[in-house]
Amino acid sequence: MSFATFSAATVSPADRGAVRGEQFAAAGRGEIETVVHEWLPLDGAVLAHQKMDAGEVFGRIVLAP
Repeated sequence: MSFATFSAATVSPADRGAVRGEQFAAAGRGEIETVVHEWLPLDGAVLAHQKMDAGEVFGRIVLAP
């Protein structure tokens, strides 16, 4: 078991801005993929929250109207 923490307060605003800019650029180039655990209809929002609270979700749950 391991435990790690990170505080953005330990990174300068300029460095945070540079990293954020590169992340947005990489996303724009299609280099970052989102992990989608499950797609649910919008009326499945309660179920989505239950799954997240139970720790059953790795990635994101997408709610589609």
